[in-house]
Amino acid sequence: MCKEFKQKVHKVMSSAVVETRGFVRRLVDIESGGWGDEAEALRRISRECRLSFWTLNNIRIGRAKTVTADVRDCVRRALIENCRKQAARLLHEAEVAESMGRDNDAVADVADKIRALAIELEAAQNSEETLK
Repeated sequence: MCKEFKQKVHKVMSSAVVETRGFVRRLVDIESGGWGDEAEALRRISRECRLSFWTLNNIRIGRAKTVTADVRDCVRRALIENCRKQAARLLHEAEVAESMGRDNDAVADVADKIRALAIELEAAQNSEETLK
């Protein structure tokens, strides 16, 4: 592994850096297919966020000392959009299970929770868009 992935974490970081670092790490965890796929996942995220690979990597490994509000908001929007897509995928799978006759109270309950989550994600995405 190259040294860019093994840098020491700075001791003093702003809350924006810590928050954005958490967003980037969650996105990498979601996007990566497993161990060894972090770099490719980070490349996919960087294309989605329209930020450079190295900017996101520096945030992820703790090398970034500051993070602008634009970068933080862009990464947060990407995380919200990713969660929204996953909720839609899960809802589709629950609907397919119901249509195949495998519906029961557990599937219906999970589908209702996913719908509620999707509504919250839409609200979060809309509030992000109004802040632009």
